[in-house]
Parts: sequence; C-alpha cells; structure tokens
Amino acid sequence: MKGSTAEIDVHAIKPFEALQELNRSLIKKVSQQMDLIERMSRLKRYLSPQLADFILKSDAPDLFKSERREITSIFLDLRGFTAFSDSAEPEEVMALLRSYHTEMGKLIFKFGGTVEHFVADGLMVFFNDPVLCEDHTEKAVLLSLGMRDRIKELRTGWLQKGYDLDLGIGLAAGYAVVGNIGFEGQLDYGAVGNVTNLASRLCGAAKGGQILTDQKTLTRIDKLVKAEPLDELYLKGFVRPVRAFDIVSLRGHAESRERSYC
Repeated sequence: MKGSTAEIDVHAIKPFEALQELNRSLIKKVSQQMDLIERMSRLKRYLSPQLADFILKSDAPDLFKSERREITSIFLDLRGFTAFSDSAEPEEVMALLRSYHTEMGKLIFKFGGTVEHFVADGLMVFFNDPVLCEDHTEKAVLLSLGMRDRIKELRTGWLQKGYDLDLGIGLAAGYAVVGNIGFEGQLDYGAVGNVTNLASRLCGAAKGGQILTDQKTLTRIDKLVKAEPLDELYLKGFVRPVRAFDIVSLRGHAESRERSYC
C-alpha cells in the first residue's frame, strides 16, 4: 500500500549496508593494529627494538633461513660466579643475575646487537644478522667496552656485599652460518661457526676486566682502540696457538663514535 509504514525504501538499504560494511572494516583494522602492538610488545621483551621492528615489518616467508654471513661475536661471563653461587642463597643469586642481565641488556639494545642466549652469567651476542650493518665489528667493540665500564660500576656495590665478581669478554669477527636452531615448536635464532668458538674460548681465557680478541679481528678496529699484546694462547679446539690482544680503551679521537650511538 502506497505510503504504508511497512513499505521498504530499497534506496535507503544500500547506504545503510555500506555504512555497516565500513564499520566492520574499521573494527577489523583496529583489531589488526592492536594485535600488531601486542606482538611488538611481546617481541621487545625478548629482542632488541631494532630487531623486533625488523621482524614485524618484514613479509619475507624465509626470514630466518640458514645462510652464511660475516658476523662479529661476543661472549661474556662473570669471573668468580661459580664460587659466589656455591656460597650465596638462591634468592641472592637470582637478584644479582637479574640486575646484571638488565644492565647488559640495556647496552645490547642501545647498540642493536642480536642476543643468542643467556646461560646463568654467560651471554652471547652477535652483530650483522639479521639486521645488517657494515660497522658490525666497531659496534661490537664499543658494546664490549661499555659493558666492561658498567660492570666496573656495579662491582663497587658487589664488593661491599662480599661478591668478588668481574667480567671477562671474548670478541671475534669472521664467517658463520646463521639461522634457526632447534626443533619444531622450540626454535632459537643462532650462529654456528669457528668465529663463535673463538669468541667463546677467548672469553674463557680472559681475566676479570679483560676484553680479548685475535689478530685478525684487531686489524679491523686498530684505529679505533688501544690494545696490548698477550702471550700466544693455546685454546681448546684450535690446533695452532692464537695471537691474543687485550683491548684496553678507545683511542682519543674515537670517543665521539661511542657517543654517537647514545
């Protein structure tokens, strides 16, 4: 019946449906954005902000496939930690590790390193994968010096509590295969190769307060740092002795480079 309230205006339906579709689209976009923010938040709990951003922005299906890459690897651990953990209460050990990891983590994030793993007081970091950087050895040595300086500050408080702890660091540059390590459902991103073994062994040989590297790595950064030669080291897994150097400090003209990463 013409003019009846029951009569449907077919011309009004399409704009209404279009509005509904627009609302659904907006809700979906907001949901996706919130999901992205949540994913970013979760990733940044475990990765440096630079690496988290790289992962989220990449749409490559094989982002973490294994490949050969030149990297600079850093190993560090605390001298005296075994004796400390044997005599201290578990709560003391956990509190110290939490503080130590937090301070080292801040510096690693600052320089954009990739953390491979934490094992109690031991830590491995590498540069130039998955985020590429031409100056990866320079960044690695600046990070190492920064970590050593921060531990010097923490050591004052530790000694007051009776904790005789100090940091040993090994640093080496070379080629490794990087990619996922593990099994389905439990994968880590890591590096495998002679360079990581060398950094680990140099760390094991380092005394408290030392940053040890080899001749090949030092040639990359000899204009940046001052280093003292040591006796040749006979390292486990290496047939020939390794010419080792203790990185003492930055050269005067290089201090501005360290500040540029702040």
